[in-house]
Amino acid sequence: MDQKETKKKRGGCLKVALIVLLALVLLIAAAVFIWYKVNEDKIRAVQTERNTTTCTGMTMPDFEAVTTDGEKVSLSSLMDGRDVTVVVLFATWCGPCEKEFPFMDEVYKKYQDKMSMIALDVDSLDSDKSAKEYADSHGLSFPVAYYPDGSIGSIKATAYPTTLVVDRNGKIGMHRIGSMPDEEIFEKIVTQFMGDDYQETQVGYYTFAGPPGTEFSLTDEDGNESTYTVGEDSKCDVLTDKPHDFKVKVLRVPDGGEIDGEGEMQSGVGSTIVILPVKKK
Repeated sequence: MDQKETKKKRGGCLKVALIVLLALVLLIAAAVFIWYKVNEDKIRAVQTERNTTTCTGMTMPDFEAVTTDGEKVSLSSLMDGRDVTVVVLFATWCGPCEKEFPFMDEVYKKYQDKMSMIALDVDSLDSDKSAKEYADSHGLSFPVAYYPDGSIGSIKATAYPTTLVVDRNGKIGMHRIGSMPDEEIFEKIVTQFMGDDYQETQVGYYTFAGPPGTEFSLTDEDGNESTYTVGEDSKCDVLTDKPHDFKVKVLRVPDGGEIDGEGEMQSGVGSTIVILPVKKK
């Protein structure tokens, strides 16, 4: 077989391989589409539950876990002598969790005489081994534990990370589905639960996302209205004294964008990420 025929044969094999690969991609895409359509109602129900419910104000159920260092801990032991306890429900494969843990650790180290914290790996795909490998490789100061129960009483993670801030009385003062953006916000939240003059505190924490420069108003359940602007990082963080199901109205959009429909929506009471009703022209 001469060189020309060899190249021709190789080219033919490559074309066949590409066709097979394309067929596999299309089959996978079709399977994903079919799975979504079959489970669409369940997916929407989970999304609705996430946006319309919050654990803020509930009493945090006690739990027991064994850390990756082999220490047995409980909510009660973590709360002992501390003003505030932070419980993060996560998975080892969660990218946002990995991003937030280092700066959360810095805040924890700064306030560990007043604050305790634990990361509970509640994902069924993980194991004691993977949780320990994660903890050992990340060098975090706060304890990590695999928690195969998956939920703490009625509290479960509908997305990772889920952060629960528990006050000294065992009440959940903040329930956040979604990651913390930075050290400053996290420190601002936890320090609200510290001090000798502490009164029962609740925090609603929302991230409104949209094109930079988008102006929008929020009207809370008491009828109070405030105006905000999306920053250059395409988001606007809003901390409130309690969770609200805000009425959201987009007031102005930057060049290149337009208001989607009437530009109005309800945020949902769950502290989470809210996509503003704005679209490209």
